[in-house]
Amino acid sequence: MSEDASETQASLLPDSDLDDIARQLEFEPFVQNVRNELRVAARRYALDQKIFGNYESYRKSVSADYKPLKQKLFEFRAFLERREYVDLASDLYLAALHRSEPAPETDFPEITDFERTRGEPYLLELKRLLSLLEDATDIALNNSAVPKGRKPDYPLLGLVRRLSYVWIELLKQKFSIDYHKGSGLTPTFQFVKLIVQRIIPDIRETEIVTAMRTIVSELNLKAPDPSQE
Repeated sequence: MSEDASETQASLLPDSDLDDIARQLEFEPFVQNVRNELRVAARRYALDQKIFGNYESYRKSVSADYKPLKQKLFEFRAFLERREYVDLASDLYLAALHRSEPAPETDFPEITDFERTRGEPYLLELKRLLSLLEDATDIALNNSAVPKGRKPDYPLLGLVRRLSYVWIELLKQKFSIDYHKGSGLTPTFQFVKLIVQRIIPDIRETEIVTAMRTIVSELNLKAPDPSQE
């Protein structure tokens, strides 16, 4: 790691902060690899915030682009059904002859053999393609919709997940939470809270609790089944 990179990471969680956290937990000062991992977690949180924030903005942008298209498609399909355009199939047929354009290859079993040699296939093909475009627009809008209700805080979950790795693998502690009446009651909660509050000063305690419970559930799912040992 370059000297500039080391300084950048250290500025996220300076040694003075990490020493203070270790003292509050009644731990020995964190060794260097623990400090490095905690700073990587802080840096990744900042990156995840940009990634997920940009992704939501992108989804909103896609939705804003496709909603007018869907409306225009609806209006145009209705326009084609107006009485004054009853001869539109013939107009399409004549235009195709004028430009030496081939007839559509789509099979439309609902029309007669005679109609297949005239303009009806052109109009039906136009309507078929418009229907496909309408479906494509609906898919784009569905995929770009921002979920309603409370959305998971993915950057915070990622941060707590990385802190669980440090706590379990490097500090050799059990990752657990027993939160009651505003008190974390476990060293794990105190560790996560002290680190997270340095990185996100305005975070609410309840947000930390929610994220920790999610990660504890993940860890429990991965834990080996004692009956299989």
